[in-house]
Amino acid sequence: MNNVRMLSFLGSRAASALGDQFLMFAVPLIVYHSTGSATMSGLAFLCEWLPRVISLPLAGTFSDRLGGRRVYALADGTRAGACLLAALGLAMWPGHSFAMAAILMAICAACYAQAFIALESTVPMLVPPEQMPKAQSILQAIDYSAGVLGPALAGALSLWLAPSQLLWAACGVFAVSAAGVCTLPPMPSRAASQPSERRPLFLDSLQHGFATLRQAPVLLALVALSMLVNLVVGLALSTSAAVTVGVFGKTDQVYATLQAFMGMLSIASFLLVPWLLRRASVYQLGMAAFALIISGGVLMGLASHYSIFVLGYALSFGLCGLFNVFIRTERLHWIPKEKLGRVISVIVLLNQLSLPLSGLLVTLLANRIPLQWLFIGAALLAFGLWMPLQAYIRPRAVTAQPSLA
Repeated sequence: MNNVRMLSFLGSRAASALGDQFLMFAVPLIVYHSTGSATMSGLAFLCEWLPRVISLPLAGTFSDRLGGRRVYALADGTRAGACLLAALGLAMWPGHSFAMAAILMAICAACYAQAFIALESTVPMLVPPEQMPKAQSILQAIDYSAGVLGPALAGALSLWLAPSQLLWAACGVFAVSAAGVCTLPPMPSRAASQPSERRPLFLDSLQHGFATLRQAPVLLALVALSMLVNLVVGLALSTSAAVTVGVFGKTDQVYATLQAFMGMLSIASFLLVPWLLRRASVYQLGMAAFALIISGGVLMGLASHYSIFVLGYALSFGLCGLFNVFIRTERLHWIPKEKLGRVISVIVLLNQLSLPLSGLLVTLLANRIPLQWLFIGAALLAFGLWMPLQAYIRPRAVTAQPSLA
């Protein structure tokens, strides 16, 4: 491994992850402070996640044809420019805060999808196969650290800066990320290195992915479980600022503390996985995590005190990593290796569809029913569908067999 190149790339990744956290903290507060409406918070969340989901099928094609390094630099450069323009626009036309925040998140969300896939194709260019586990562990640690440091730093800055002014900081770290990637030497795209290979269009990839899902109904059941989890998590993400600041009357700094606490909890649950797997099967771990995540949704819906809401929020977010261990392990047993990329891209697309759906539900219903009722409705739906899904998956799941317990 070229240490200088790898350190440059890791530094860029750290800056990019920090920028993501600044946006996740600042934009919900910008929207809620400017509108005072949970409905508009849900609409902003929809504007964020719909472009992210829609652009996922394009990301692999762009990375293959243009090269991961080029796409990654372009994505973070675009995010830096979007944050700069939004910060200037909010300073000059504060009356249009919602529109500018929504456009900013739509652009940054589409770029996030491109950067995420480009990251996967860039790392193998920099790291030999025998050092890949170490590199992936470092990248995972960077993401978790940003989940703690980002909200904490944003909360500290918000003591002196308005949420809209935090976009200057986001612009800076995205620019650092893009500049760091640009210092890497050019790396050939897969299309350039294999000119004789006929690359399929992304629509052909989607067609192949959906065909595989139809041939393996267990994968569809796993997708359904993931969509139910993401529905509850999406409701929490799209309304957490409105609930914290609006329903319970807490400050922006308390909201920052909540986000940082979720980052620390995610790290703790990740570290517990080896210990838990010595005492339970992957299947048992996944199903227990699912039940607790949905229980967290019930607590958020019933919470009359902020501490109860935080407990529910913690259950829903802190255990997502444990649930994903089961989902990612089980689905690999059902996907042919030669179709892995195409099928995974379709699965991720379907899994994340319930995130913009949660934003749409908040947009349509937040002014008609109490906001927290949405959590109860989603949790009841999840529990109701969990029973037949579990009954179908249990006898078929490879991770539920004694040999893998």
